[in-house]
Amino acid sequence: MEPKICVWTDLTTEDLDVLFSATTNENQMSVLADLCKFADPSDIKNQILLELYFHTIQFAKSKGMNYAQTSSLFTIIKLVHTMCASTPYNNNEETFTYFKKLLVKHSLQRPPYSIGVFSTSQVQAITDYVLNTYFRHFDMYKYAFTPKVRIDISFHYDGIPETPPPPSEPELPVVPDKDPAEEEVEVEEQALEASEPETEEMKKLREIIQVAMGAELKQLQTRLENLILEQDSKINKQVEALEMSMGMKSGAKSAGSRKEENKRKS
Repeated sequence: MEPKICVWTDLTTEDLDVLFSATTNENQMSVLADLCKFADPSDIKNQILLELYFHTIQFAKSKGMNYAQTSSLFTIIKLVHTMCASTPYNNNEETFTYFKKLLVKHSLQRPPYSIGVFSTSQVQAITDYVLNTYFRHFDMYKYAFTPKVRIDISFHYDGIPETPPPPSEPELPVVPDKDPAEEEVEVEEQALEASEPETEEMKKLREIIQVAMGAELKQLQTRLENLILEQDSKINKQVEALEMSMGMKSGAKSAGSRKEENKRKS
């Protein structure tokens, strides 16, 4: 966006007469909403903008700005906000540079390139005000007014067929509520079906399964018993080795004990 001279672009002298003739802040905000042509003043975005524009007018009034300066400042803030909301990506520095160019357009008397609307002290006051208000909450305005970006990424590899989209889930039929009597009848029918006698094929199949399961269980039991015997043998060997090392093995006697026994026998 190229900076331009914007005196009387949005607010004319008649508009400012009506705006400043309002006696309360609520009346001024109502007039300002009409001047901005907000279709739905209750919309959250319109409320944010209304607060921004209202405080801009109040700042101009507190600094004793005339109608031309007030109209220029109002449009500068409006253009700065349009620059901010023009992209969902961060453009803080670009927006601030654009704001400074707009101030230059309205602070030097060099027609037709610029016009001296603001004095040097007013330029400094406007810069401090905008930095402490709009640019301090720049991320908030960016989040509220820029469209959200959604990226759908798909990959395609040469030589590999594309993955078909997942099938849509079929809609389940709505089952109406049943009476308790009907439910009891269905339960009885299911019990009767379950109690039907087995056929010859079912008996043979059951016998085959039982034989196969019995053989597997026997093999498993044999392997388990062998494993237990091996573990017991290892433990017994370890205990015997420990007893031998400590001289506690039954039947193993010291030389002194054998001499005493020989004396008793003689």
